[in-house]
Parts: sequence; structure tokens; C-alpha cells
Amino acid sequence: MDNHNPDQDEEDFLLEHYESEQYRGRLNAPTVSYQILNRTCGDSVVLDLELKNNLVVQAKFEAQGCVISQAAASILCETITDLELTSLNSFDASCMLKAIRIPLSPRRMVCGLLAWEALQKIKTNLDNQVKGNRQQ
Repeated sequence: MDNHNPDQDEEDFLLEHYESEQYRGRLNAPTVSYQILNRTCGDSVVLDLELKNNLVVQAKFEAQGCVISQAAASILCETITDLELTSLNSFDASCMLKAIRIPLSPRRMVCGLLAWEALQKIKTNLDNQVKGNRQQ
């Protein structure tokens, strides 16, 4: 009889990212950075990206808050590292939630999407810089 529990695998995946140091910390000289706060619960994430030739070369985060928001920030950094900026346009909220691998209640989705929202703000800021440069 197989006692394998796939839900346990998903929970382990989340805990591994929560405990992992691979993407934690700040970059010494990020190309772009954004800090976001969930005013409801107090979770916060700072997302730092190093960009070269429209490629995410390195992504790091610093976070305070629940397991889900911190693990999601790690998952996001892992997912976007080595991606072209244009490919991030198709990485929407549903993609982020799928990457987390566990179903989240509507209230917990806010936690799971906090780092992703920081990424959206970074993309908007970069788009605005490009538009501003074109108008000059």
C-alpha cells in the first residue's frame, strides 16, 4: 500500500523555499528594487533585480511575514532568474499561484502574490522609464 501523500510534497516544497537562503538578502547594486507592504497583515517584501541586456541576471528578496509570503518570494526569484523581461509579461497572477503549488484561500492569495505585485510595480516603472526616454 502506497502511503505517499502528494499534498505533503507540496507543503514540503513551500517549506523548502521558506527555509532556503538561496534568494534571500539584498543585492549590492540592484538595477531595480521595489518594497511592498501588505497593510492588512503587515507582511513586507523588498524585491531586488539585476538586469543586463533585458535579462533578469539575478533576483533577491528580503521579507518579513508569514511562511507563504516569504516562500512565494523565493519561488518568484527562482522562476524569473534568467528570463527576458518581455517573457515576464506572460507571467501573470495565475502563473504565480500555480508556481506556489498549494491551493490558497482568497485571504492567503494576497500573501502568495505580494512579491509578484512588487515585480509588477518594477515592470511598470521600467515601462515608464522607456516611454520617458522615447519622448525625449
